[in-house]
Amino acid sequence: MSTLKKKIAIVGTFDTKFEEMGLIKEYVKERGHIPIIIDAGTGYTGYQQKELPYPPDISRDQVAEAVGMTPKDILALNDDGKIISLMGQGAAKIVRDLYEKDQIDGVVSVGGTMGTTVGLAVMKDLPVGLPKIMLSTIAMSPLVTADFIAKDQVMMQMPCDLWGINVINRNSLMAAAGAIVGMAEATSKIVPKKPLIAITTRGHHKHAHYLKPVLEAKGYEVVIFHVVGKVGGGSYEVLVRQGLFTAVLDFVIGEILCELNGGLCAAGPTRLEAAGDLGIPQVVSMGSLSNWHWVGGPKTFLPERQYHYHNPLVLCVKATVEEVIKAGEVIAEKLNRAKGPVTVLYPKKGWDDFDKEDGVFYFPDGHIALLEVLKKNLKPSIKIVEFDNHINDKAFSDYVIAHFDELIKKA
Repeated sequence: MSTLKKKIAIVGTFDTKFEEMGLIKEYVKERGHIPIIIDAGTGYTGYQQKELPYPPDISRDQVAEAVGMTPKDILALNDDGKIISLMGQGAAKIVRDLYEKDQIDGVVSVGGTMGTTVGLAVMKDLPVGLPKIMLSTIAMSPLVTADFIAKDQVMMQMPCDLWGINVINRNSLMAAAGAIVGMAEATSKIVPKKPLIAITTRGHHKHAHYLKPVLEAKGYEVVIFHVVGKVGGGSYEVLVRQGLFTAVLDFVIGEILCELNGGLCAAGPTRLEAAGDLGIPQVVSMGSLSNWHWVGGPKTFLPERQYHYHNPLVLCVKATVEEVIKAGEVIAEKLNRAKGPVTVLYPKKGWDDFDKEDGVFYFPDGHIALLEVLKKNLKPSIKIVEFDNHINDKAFSDYVIAHFDELIKKA
């Protein structure tokens, strides 16, 4: 644990939450650290008339200036949504600038719907590794979806409203204060000491079991991503875009099917793009392209689709040939735009445990169709290595190990 003083950004709408933010600030100071209160509020109701013991360190005027406006300009819009969005953007720019200058070690935000909007905007713009806590009255409500949340932030539910301090919310505020201080003391910026390799997988794949120990013995550090949606493949894309990885083995790309079909585990429209945008060597395979996750889960299933009840949360449906062809066109288009080397490894006997001769989604017509699409659409510089094996066969991983240096150099 670091004994250095940590700088903690406390973000909120100071016009309505100055007491709550002040309580957190006082705790941070008591622990020997430096609080930085950032006011993203737009009204002065209740605080203009008071002598504040904890004025903001960064004012609402500075937050508005960060988006090229004044508070008066923003308020003149007379639109709640636009006003709070602009203040969120301004606060995000300020906090990101503080991070780039190594002037914050953690960020905590407290609020209702408006304050949560600001806090989430701030945290979403920060890299993985910086401690982030959002204490919110709507943390666990349907209003806050994965699209709004940073990949490693803590969402903490406030059990009652934030309307001044009381015996209940004081406890939650102190818990959030203690948590952000502890996180800042215990962590530091992510700086790899060994070259990092990313591997994507799911529970019914075996390649990571074979590859991880061998690559570690070669001197690499291996990071595994269980790619099932915005907190799976979405997190993978965010971390790759942070520039942390030497190369990626993106062997499970089934989220592409979910994205195209409105499935439950879509990772977002930029899946399979970060490594290419940064020019990072990528080796890609076809894991989990035999099926996708039905939106809404088992309760909303339509019986005309062939399906597999994976667990009470997940219902998988078999892909159609037409869906796989469309996915192949999208995959080719994304890989063709890559600025770095790419190799495609194509196992012709199946893409996951469901997709094998005795599996629920065995898909030989899909195997043929997808290969044809990729051969037709991938540019000539992208090599396709075909295997008469299943993706879970050890021969697939043995090839990766035997040719690893060549794969990540030339991909």
